[in-house]
Amino acid sequence: MKLGSSHTIVDNKVLVLVTIVIILNTVLAGLNFNMLYTQLTDNKEEIVQKQVRPQDLLEYNRRLSQELGVNDRPSVKEALATFSYEIDMAKDSDEMARLIFTHGRQVQETILREWDALLREKILLVINQDKNLQKETEKIQFTLRITHADGVIADPPVLHEDTLQEILDLYMEGGMAQERVFRIEVEESRSRMLVPYNPLDYIQALSEELDSLRVSMHEMRVAAGLAEMAGPGLVIRLYDAPDGYTASDIIHDSDVRDVVNELFAAGAKGVAVGGQRLIATSPIRCVGPVIRVNQKEIPANPVVIEAVGDPDVLASGLDIIKFSLEFHRNFRVEIEKVDNVVLPYYRN
Repeated sequence: MKLGSSHTIVDNKVLVLVTIVIILNTVLAGLNFNMLYTQLTDNKEEIVQKQVRPQDLLEYNRRLSQELGVNDRPSVKEALATFSYEIDMAKDSDEMARLIFTHGRQVQETILREWDALLREKILLVINQDKNLQKETEKIQFTLRITHADGVIADPPVLHEDTLQEILDLYMEGGMAQERVFRIEVEESRSRMLVPYNPLDYIQALSEELDSLRVSMHEMRVAAGLAEMAGPGLVIRLYDAPDGYTASDIIHDSDVRDVVNELFAAGAKGVAVGGQRLIATSPIRCVGPVIRVNQKEIPANPVVIEAVGDPDVLASGLDIIKFSLEFHRNFRVEIEKVDNVVLPYYRN
């Protein structure tokens, strides 16, 4: 009996200890769950709070697009929809900051760009109805400057006062303070913009025009012989008569000029003789037994003439002169069609 009572007491103590351990584990698990739930809730609230600023910016851009009358334009709709989607998908504050500085700025730029385009369209419609311009029969150009301080100024003053006021009213509707400068051409009561409306775009247009002028200048230099020219063409070699000892048996300046003239007549874009690029004033002449081009002696026998142009057409244009030189003067004329002939630039 005593032994059995002792075992019963021990079993009761173990049962109590196990119960206490289970209770403690339950309490700890509950505390951990509560802490985890609180942390998740705080993080969610933090993200929601940090969405307030991008959402406010989104709503501002929506109101701005409505006030400027461009909310129905496809590019504005797409920009706003993209911004809204990115806000919903943002996961942390870093992404929120990125949204504000990228998508937020892009949306505003899109809205302002579309408003500028709409403003231009409306201005042109008003100008087309101008009373003064209805009387004009010739093409005219003028500069239109719009500012809050000075209003609308046309230089020269070709627009009616009513037109100037209508344009100012259009400008004031947008509530913008940025100055606008337009260059406008009117012909037969139809107006069009000659230069971009935005100063940055104007600078870009001037840069593009400058690049175009550089290209045109280079093309003119190439055509004039002042820059290197390359392209398909011919290489012609003129050889003296074999075993010839008289003046008529060697290539003269007149023979070279005849070949060159035939090449240009056949559409040659450029010609070089003996490595000397020909320009409009290039002389080809004999000084004793020597041929000089651009006042420089060139190698003879053969005299090498290079031309850029359609090889088949150029070769066809030389048929008569080739026959004449070979049959009547016993010269040897070689004509080689080349995929890429490089002509040097003129050296004085």
